Amino acid sequence: MPIYTIYKDDKFKSILNASEEFLALNLEENDSYVEGNYPEDDYYIKDNTFFPYPEKPNYPCNFNKDTEEWVWDEELSWINLRHERDTKLQLQVDPIVSNPLRWNSFSEEQQLNYSNYRDALLNLPQVTEDPRYPVWPTPPE
Repeated sequence: MPIYTIYKDDKFKSILNASEEFLALNLEENDSYVEGNYPEDDYYIKDNTFFPYPEKPNYPCNFNKDTEEWVWDEELSWINLRHERDTKLQLQVDPIVSNPLRWNSFSEEQQLNYSNYRDALLNLPQVTEDPRYPVWPTPPE
């Protein structure tokens, strides 16, 4: 049974595995379709033509159909940086500094190393120029 990708005004609607008769029953006014499986995550539609997306960068971005390029989402990059920083604080620092017995078992040098690491993580957004390429502090051993 053939697979059809249904779209309208260059926007994806659905992918349907159906006979031509069933396809015709499921089309709404002004819908278009093409035979084949063109998932929205892998293709975009421009002027009623399907194109594969170019390789996506590893930082937050959105695809601009007009320029056919990925556009960096700076705001989301900052949000992601803070989230990753907060996760590092929760997993690497908080279990140690919030546990008095564990904290007190550390030498003054180890405590200072953790305090400096914590401060460096907290200050990371202020000292980072481009959130796509942060320089993460090295955790204490």
